[in-house]
Amino acid sequence: MYPLGWEQELARGRIAEARAAAEERNLARLAAGPRLTLRARMSRKLFQAAVALERDETWRAVWEKLEAPRHS
Repeated sequence: MYPLGWEQELARGRIAEARAAAEERNLARLAAGPRLTLRARMSRKLFQAAVALERDETWRAVWEKLEAPRHS
């Protein structure tokens, strides 16, 4: 290999630090468990409310969706 200049060594050091920091963030995120977005939480709450209010109708809608032919 060619001898590296100080700029390249500095860049490699910064890249290594950035990778290490990203790895730490990923490990911390994984350790915290799954976090749902506000939209996902609201969707679940609305679905729960719909099921509680219209149990039969909601079940029919879900069943129809599950029984719909899948296009691959």
